[in-house]
Amino acid sequence: MLLTIELLFIVLLSTVLLISYKNEKVVSKNISPLAKVEEYWSGKERRQHFRFDKVLEVTYSVVKKPHLKSSGITVDISEGGMKLLLDDKLSKGAILDLKIMLPDSKKNAEVEGEVVWSDEVDGLDSSGKRLFHSGIRFLALKEPAGARLIDYVRSLASERERS
Repeated sequence: MLLTIELLFIVLLSTVLLISYKNEKVVSKNISPLAKVEEYWSGKERRQHFRFDKVLEVTYSVVKKPHLKSSGITVDISEGGMKLLLDDKLSKGAILDLKIMLPDSKKNAEVEGEVVWSDEVDGLDSSGKRLFHSGIRFLALKEPAGARLIDYVRSLASERERS
């Protein structure tokens, strides 16, 4: 008698498990994305300008708060923008006044840029602060110092071609 009850209980549990599995399969199929990666990303580079891995010192201020100045370093740079490593999270869409210290130059390149994205970096700096990467799109180069930035990036391109 006890054996019969145990077998019925096992059959009942198996049936419930099978029904739950089928239901979960149907639900997950309905909520999974239908797009394919190949259709979204063709593998072709979408950036207009090649990025160069260069570390340059940058000071910046948010246009709405010009009295607050901060600093960071570039992770990479191109003619159209750069990626910064900062200890502040910048708001997407914020407009910045940037001064980029170029090597072998006594004057800084002055640029106006827009924050396109900002993400936290895994890990902390040596003093325990959180770090962030921010993507900056150049909006305007302040003459004449801004032209130095384009000349510098183009010199990196010609060095790359010679290598």
